[in-house]
Amino acid sequence: MLASDHPDQAPPFRLGERGVERRIDRTDKETGEVTTEWRWVCSYLEVLADTRSAEGSEWGRYLEVKDRDGKAKNWAMPMSMLAGDGLAYREILLSLGLILAPGPQARHHLHEYISTARPGLKLRCVGRVGWHGDAFVMPDITISPSKGRGEGTILQTIGAPDHAFRVSGTLAEWQQAVARPAAGNSRLVLSLSAAFAAPLLYLVDGESGGFQLRGGSSIGKTTALVAAGSVCGGGGIKGYVRSWRMTDNGAESVALAHCDLLLCLDELAEVSAQAASAAAYMLANGRGKVRANKGGEARPAAEWRCMFLSTGEITLADKIAEEGRGRRTTAGQEVRVIDLPADAGAGLGLFENLHGAASADAFARQLKEAAGQFYGTALRAFLDRLVKERDSVAVAARHYAREFVAEQCPPDADGQVKRVATRFGLVAAAGAVATAYGILPWGSDEAAWAAATCFRAWLDNRGGTASGEECEALAAVRRFIEQHGSSRFEAIRPNQFGEATAADRTVNRAGFREEELDRGTSFFVLPEVWKREVCAGLDATAVARAIARSGHLKVPEGSKSLQIKRRIPGYSSPVRCYHIASTILG
Repeated sequence: MLASDHPDQAPPFRLGERGVERRIDRTDKETGEVTTEWRWVCSYLEVLADTRSAEGSEWGRYLEVKDRDGKAKNWAMPMSMLAGDGLAYREILLSLGLILAPGPQARHHLHEYISTARPGLKLRCVGRVGWHGDAFVMPDITISPSKGRGEGTILQTIGAPDHAFRVSGTLAEWQQAVARPAAGNSRLVLSLSAAFAAPLLYLVDGESGGFQLRGGSSIGKTTALVAAGSVCGGGGIKGYVRSWRMTDNGAESVALAHCDLLLCLDELAEVSAQAASAAAYMLANGRGKVRANKGGEARPAAEWRCMFLSTGEITLADKIAEEGRGRRTTAGQEVRVIDLPADAGAGLGLFENLHGAASADAFARQLKEAAGQFYGTALRAFLDRLVKERDSVAVAARHYAREFVAEQCPPDADGQVKRVATRFGLVAAAGAVATAYGILPWGSDEAAWAAATCFRAWLDNRGGTASGEECEALAAVRRFIEQHGSSRFEAIRPNQFGEATAADRTVNRAGFREEELDRGTSFFVLPEVWKREVCAGLDATAVARAIARSGHLKVPEGSKSLQIKRRIPGYSSPVRCYHIASTILG
């Protein structure tokens, strides 16, 4: 690679076996004779291409470094890093294996070499992984249907290209050791299929979100994460799985590094309630915080599409409640972060089929060991096909998800339930596509079976197909009655004249209860208690409407009022109250 400020002059740099050398011309003052020497600057460093964004900004240099082992490493460096003394970019080049001559002169020549290079190739640079047009960009490779034609696209970052999208072993080895043993295990099949569903989000215009595998310790939750992560990559000390412990800025960088790719987060318990709420909302919302630049103007917020798998011994709602102050998850959060019981109910923890292993623990160790040896090949094989067939796959995946919802959701299911079913359906579709491509060695209906099994488990755990707000309202009223049904509700029994009387007096009364012949116990809640205690933190009127829709609140016939008038002992005239039927505890 040669570079010169003036094309008609001899280039001041040359790249050879020794690396980069700078031409130094010296003129003898007495004789006027010019002598030339080539001063060594650094080891092998080639400027392969100019880079810039689609808008013609973010210019940079695509560099190749060869370390002392002779291994080539590439980095797309933003030109903005040449501002100032260049310490930041030199640190990265040195960490990649560059050997720089000592002294300030060598640093100056390196700066000059990168600045003045005129490579003939130009590349399009992007700031995050994932889909960009018809190409799928990963940290170390761009997968495009038009290889060798048109302008290439690469990832350009300020930091060194450090990532977990590594490759080890062959696809056949991964299939035999990881994918085949997952068959027959609904949670494992769902987890592996989710890794293939992440690149489909963009194609079907899907929303970000994921699954929280919730259950006790040592039942196989982390095994599911490790197996799913092996689809995308692994290696290193931590492998592909990340920890929940992260700041807001960390959550943004992690999300951008996994845009259109699966993100695996282990152990929700490791993060604080406030951080868990912020991170979960940010990941599912697909948008970071708006920040100001040095001039005070707002910078564009980071955006991504993310499919994630998470584990924990408690739900996200329970984690957020740990903070106190009456905080709770919203219905939108619960729809995007799907709480899935990790225990499959077969007496084997997360598993249902051990494929001949002596125990669930032995099976988990076998699977984790295999995922630590073979990883990364499945995703690349999948993307090689997907970029060529993206339009047809998008149509098929949408159709598959709609059919899944039609088959699994009752006709009267709330829209929130259907949104969750759609995500399960997309995962099933991705698993079916990967199976059709010969990447997942399963039967054609394996992914659909796993998604349907897990969806039913979620639905059973949720308690019905009503909206999240309605389920929360029902739970709040039921919880209050379960806690205070005997202690804070005075018993009413008819006297000999047919009038209601209080059998005993109750301290801190919330209302009254009345035994109904063969129909259990009804509860009459006074309005202020209903508003301030039963529905604390909720819209009291909305809760009453939800309970009425569910048939557990008795309302006057022909009236729009949600309260009834009832003669209560101790009151001279009938009082308004909410009449809760005994069926609420059913």
